Amino acid sequence: MSNPSNARPHFRLEASSVIVRGHGFLTAEIDDEIVALSVEKGTCYNLNRTATRIWNAIETSARIGDICNLLQEQFEVDRDTCEREVLDLLEELMAEGLIVTADGP
Repeated sequence: MSNPSNARPHFRLEASSVIVRGHGFLTAEIDDEIVALSVEKGTCYNLNRTATRIWNAIETSARIGDICNLLQEQFEVDRDTCEREVLDLLEELMAEGLIVTADGP
């Protein structure tokens, strides 16, 4: 099966992965939610309050497990549910280029 040149290879995030914000986005915080605009794609993204907390936590970089620790301090959520939901969200953000792993790919 061939991989089109513009498609990104799928990379599975884990709790030990270190992530950072992607480049090329203009952002603003409105009513405790982040609005991010990709000038290159002409696409606007709205991050809900929980996603905004994650966005703020990765201003420089952060390990996903540490993000889950932070969220567990702020919300009543068990570890497995928190990790699963954070990983799902971050993989969506990664697919859109909003985040990248700190060491690649």
